[in-house]
Amino acid sequence: MIPRSTRLLLSILCMSLPAGARDLRAFFQERCAVCHGHDGTGRRPNGGKLGGGIFTDPRWVAKQQEADLVVSILRGKGAMPGFGRQLSESEAHRLVASVIPSLAVRKKP
Repeated sequence: MIPRSTRLLLSILCMSLPAGARDLRAFFQERCAVCHGHDGTGRRPNGGKLGGGIFTDPRWVAKQQEADLVVSILRGKGAMPGFGRQLSESEAHRLVASVIPSLAVRKKP
């Protein structure tokens, strides 16, 4: 049985905010960085095991289609959970269009 405090925390984390009010960089850091890493390198214990995308690899990023990434974010893919309850489709598009490319730019040589 899940404790009441844990259920409450999960319900708060799953709440969706209006599209204009959401800081998607913060969303990435809170939800995605667990596997993809805060810097997008995937150098996290979960990321290495699960084979998630490495957003700092320009070759990987160039092969991706925005629509496919949006679907993966909203519905999940492989071991990655879907975030369709936490993000709207427009927020997922903004995440793909602004947050992920910014990680590739910040890559250290």
